[in-house]
Amino acid sequence: EEADRTRALGIAAGAAAATTLARGASLTFSYAIATGQPVGSPRFGSDLGVFLATELGVWLLCGLLAAAATTTVAVLGTSAGLARAVAVLSSVVAFSAAMTGHAAGDETHEIATSTMLVHLLAVGIWLGGLAVLQVLTDRSRDDVRVLRGYSHLALICWIALALSGVLALVVRMNTPAELLTSAYVQIGLGKAVVLLLLGLLGALQRRQLATGLGTDSEGRRALGTYRRLALLELALMGLAVALAAAMSSSPPPAEEGTPPAGTAGTLTGYPLPPAPDLVTVLGQWRPDPFGAALACVLLLLWWRPSAPPRPRGRSLQLLLGAAALVLLTSGPLNVYGKVLVSAHVLQHVLLLVPAGVLLGCAMTIPPRLRTMLEGRWPLAALLAAAGPLLLAACYISPPLLRAALDSHAAHLALQLLALAAGALIALAVRLASPPRRAWVAAVPLLLGAAGGIALRSTERLLAASWFGATGRTWRADALADQQSAGTLVLVVVVLVALVAGGAALRNRGRRG
Repeated sequence: EEADRTRALGIAAGAAAATTLARGASLTFSYAIATGQPVGSPRFGSDLGVFLATELGVWLLCGLLAAAATTTVAVLGTSAGLARAVAVLSSVVAFSAAMTGHAAGDETHEIATSTMLVHLLAVGIWLGGLAVLQVLTDRSRDDVRVLRGYSHLALICWIALALSGVLALVVRMNTPAELLTSAYVQIGLGKAVVLLLLGLLGALQRRQLATGLGTDSEGRRALGTYRRLALLELALMGLAVALAAAMSSSPPPAEEGTPPAGTAGTLTGYPLPPAPDLVTVLGQWRPDPFGAALACVLLLLWWRPSAPPRPRGRSLQLLLGAAALVLLTSGPLNVYGKVLVSAHVLQHVLLLVPAGVLLGCAMTIPPRLRTMLEGRWPLAALLAAAGPLLLAACYISPPLLRAALDSHAAHLALQLLALAAGALIALAVRLASPPRRAWVAAVPLLLGAAGGIALRSTERLLAASWFGATGRTWRADALADQQSAGTLVLVVVVLVALVAGGAALRNRGRRG
């Protein structure tokens, strides 16, 4: 309701304002520590431009600006659109904080960063949602539908916190013996105990919801128990946040070390993988917590208690899309994509199709998109082309491609772009009228074919200072490997065209 959203946005504005001040203080003191200039000294601030050009400075400034923007947007109005904008901007703040968190050993830095991001998003959604519920009016706060929806959301956050927390602790440890010797690890164990207690409280709350919250004596008793459990949950969450603050000021056992030997280690932070053959490739895995968490969230939201009945075919599409997402972001292509053009290109093409397309086929078409595109096949074709064109632009632009290789944040952004591009293609094809669907589907296929031909024929190596400098003795000709990438893209295009054509003929036969 409007009144509830107004109150929630007011709380969000206050929290964002406090975060802005905290991020500003963090930027100030981080600069002072990095430059050795005490706050208030005559030279303080003289090297600010240099500091802000570093990776740490960029993310600290990004977090400060995002927090300030969140505060501004939260006080502009109370519409649902503004509330969504506040949520997006808040996630940018969490993303920036994750990029400035503890670095683990070099070979696990990306895993540590991804787990930090999942951890911050989960705790923000869980704690923020619980806090807002407590200040709403009684009628809204005690609405069974709202409470059940939040309870399911809290369960998702609890799972994400547990998995990301355990993985983050493991990559920051050297040996299991540090469970007894390291204060950092012991604080982490304390957080784990608090998380188990929070999970127990969540189970008790769901039992109260199953009992039913009503106006009769039993319902009022269940409601009172639920409220007390919620307040205790807030207190335990505060304790967990305090323990997290203690961990952030303690050095982890796995201090940052030297990169693995060789030019590949210097560039990527990982040792050069072995020469690829069928058996070797199948054994090369590098788990990505962000991709796995995204897949889990999609599945849990799909089968949430309040979800409408789902057709079996669409559920299967979602399962296959989520499985493809995990395989592509954590499997062999994630390992070899750091050093081979062909693996890097193939990973993003397969994130587009099948992973993104399958997810787009499963998801519900947004009403606004339906209103805008239904019956307008040229606009649908333009939407289908937008994602592949943006992806191609990232590969053509040397600074953007280099950033995607060198920066974990840009790497995740490029993967999300490929996934979103595939989903938009599926939505565009679904929105076109049956006679025009083939035309809409043909647009991204033609773009893919053009990209494959360009990779096969060009003499210019993509990111030559990266892919040409990894020190490989196998597949040493990076340009030949890039031409192989073009062949792989063409193979994917042909396979997709055959599958789409077969599906179209099958549907036509059913209608006939």
